[in-house]
Formats: sequence, structure tokens, C-alpha cells
Amino acid sequence: MLASEVIPEQILSLSEIVSDYTHQLLQSFVNVEEVNLSVGDYLNFKIQERMPYRKINPIITYATEKDIDEIIFIYNDIYEGSYPYKEMEDKEEIKKMINSPDVEWLMFRTKDGEIVGCFTFTFDFENKMGYTRGFNIKKKFVGKIDVLKAFMGSFLAMVIKYEGIIYRWYGESRTAHAKSQYFMRPCGFRPVGFYPCKDMFYDKVESDILIVSYDEKSLKELRSKKIPKIIPEAEDGFIYSDNRYNLGFYQTVEPYIELNYAKITRIKKNLRRKVVKDKFGYTDIIYALKNSDSYFKFLYTPQVENFEKTKYKVDNLEELFVFVQEFKKCVREFNVRYCEVFVSGYKTDHQKIFRDTGLTPRGYIPSWKYDIKSNSFEDYVLFNWHEGEIDGNIQLLSEGKELLECLNYCV
Repeated sequence: MLASEVIPEQILSLSEIVSDYTHQLLQSFVNVEEVNLSVGDYLNFKIQERMPYRKINPIITYATEKDIDEIIFIYNDIYEGSYPYKEMEDKEEIKKMINSPDVEWLMFRTKDGEIVGCFTFTFDFENKMGYTRGFNIKKKFVGKIDVLKAFMGSFLAMVIKYEGIIYRWYGESRTAHAKSQYFMRPCGFRPVGFYPCKDMFYDKVESDILIVSYDEKSLKELRSKKIPKIIPEAEDGFIYSDNRYNLGFYQTVEPYIELNYAKITRIKKNLRRKVVKDKFGYTDIIYALKNSDSYFKFLYTPQVENFEKTKYKVDNLEELFVFVQEFKKCVREFNVRYCEVFVSGYKTDHQKIFRDTGLTPRGYIPSWKYDIKSNSFEDYVLFNWHEGEIDGNIQLLSEGKELLECLNYCV
């Protein structure tokens, strides 16, 4: 039996459903103890400011292997064969994701059972992080489906299921339109970082916004007690996030770095590179040092010509300097348009090395990564670099405009 069949319909105002944190979303729907996606469910509520409202409130279910062909159709239908991330159109990969404990793939259906769209969540349980991607509605149903309820019902189900397990949810919102920003906002998603020229859709370069929805505990109780230390160029991003999340004290520091170039020469001699490419073209590039556990790795995505998912571990600044110089060489070697790295919000010497290599701070992300040793979430600064002009038709809600204005972009 659907939860909506036994729970009275709620009538809520827009102010009641717009949440700043995930727990506030749960409080807005006090009558909903669970959203039962095993049999299909939907949120049973109306918004006062939108009454009467006749769009379809879709039933949400878990995807099964029987839905794979429909999923592929949805992606091809929406993106006309131009979607750059081809694993989302590959039967075997979709099957793996549907059956993976690290993925929740959801389907949207009419009451008659017709599939109208899909939505995917992926989880990094070690880092206590959830990622939203692929919220898609078939073209024939665009304007007919209540996308706000579809998104909120899906997200509420995930928040309930993973309460106490996942503390931050993030997504990358396209700036070509503000639709996704609109329906993600009531669920606590707020812009905190800018990805200029990161993506390609319909064969055109686009920019994205990093948006995050926090469990308040990750900011108020479990955030690291260390005082952030940032280089001056990262201060605008901190001030923006501080205004939103009341982060407290911080320090700006312009560090003096004196490198040992004899040591750098020795490090270069021990440098090793490994390149691993999969069937979709995704390429892991890994730098390591002989007889050391230091490393620097990142993902090359040729479909969109960028480097992302950069991670590193170093014992000293000389190692980081060598790694970052190689990173810069790879930008030229692979002819990428964009690269990014998240750098600790407490290590100004690391921030300075990336800045001096040509990357720019474009967002201060509180409680971004989980540190298992201290059982706390640590802040990071988003650094990136891009080639070419930023798309001129950026569509943002007011909060996104504030972020870009704070980062000195005209929108």
C-alpha cells in the first residue's frame, strides 16, 4: 500500500518546504515516516501558492534490470545522442549500477505505469557523502510532470534511508538554465562553488555550479574545530560561505615558501606515472614516487576535455611542487580545457602552490571531506583553471548570482 493512500494530504506554503538543512526537510513532512519505493510511492502534498495545480505527481520506484532499455531511451531522447557520459547509455554499466550497494537508481512512473523519467544517487560511504545526478524527464512529459515533487520525493526517501550515514549531498547544476536549481533549493541545496567551462552538453561548453545540501550536524557538531587558514585570493569564497553557514573565525595568510631544489631533483628521479584507460575513455593518471606512499592522481575525461577527481598525499612541499608541475604538463599534453582540485582549508602553503601554478580559488566548501582519525568534517577550497570564454548566457537563482558576484564574475 502506498504511503500516500494512508497519510492525509498536506497543504504547505512555499516557506514551509524551503529548507536550509536536510533535517528541516524531514520536519516539513512530519507525517511521512518513510517513502516506500519498493512498491512505489509519492509525496502527497499541495503548495498553497500553486493551487490549483494539475501536473502529474509521479510514482517513484527503484529501478530494476527491466528498466534498462527505458533508461537508455531517456538519455538519448533528452540529449539527442550527445550525452558525454556514455556509461549512462551502456546496458552492462547500468546493470552494474542498479545492482550496486553504492548506487540508488530511481524511476518515475505515471499511475498507469508508464515510465516518464529517472534519477540516480551515488554514495561515498567512507566520506559520508551522497551525489545526485541524472534527474531526467522524457521530452513528451516535460511541462506535464511535477518535477518539484519528483525531486523532493526521491530526495526525502534517500534522506530518511541514510539518516546518520550520509551527512552531505551534492550535485553539479548546469547554468544553461535554472530549472534544477529551482527544484533542488527546497531540499537545502545551495551554491558554494563555481566550475567555469567544466562541462559539455549538446556539444557546447557549459559552466556548472557546485551545490550542497548539509545535515546541520556536519556543520554545527562534526565540523573540525581547526581555524581555517586561507590565502588572500580564497577570502571572498570564505566570506560567501560564512554569510550562509556562520563558519566563524578564519585567518588569511600569504605563506613564504622556500623549496629545496636539490631535493626536487631527487624527487623527479623517483617519479613514476601510470595511465589506465577504460572502455569509455575515462583515464586515471597516477603519479607516485619510488619507495614512497606519496601520490597525486586525477581523472581525465576526454568526452568533456577535463581533469577532475584530483587527490593527493605528500610528505613535504617539494613533493607537492613536483606533482603539481607534472599536473600542469598534463594539461598541455592531453589538451584539456578545464582542471580542478580541492585543497585543504587549513594548508595555505598547499593553496599557494596551486595558485602559483595558475589555478584560481572558486569557492570555499565547509565540511567537504571526512577525516576518520578525528571523526570530523574538514573544509576545503575549490581551485580550478579553464581555457576559453565563459558562456555568456548563465542562468542562476539569486544565491548563485551572489556567489559569482562574490567571486568577481559579472552575471
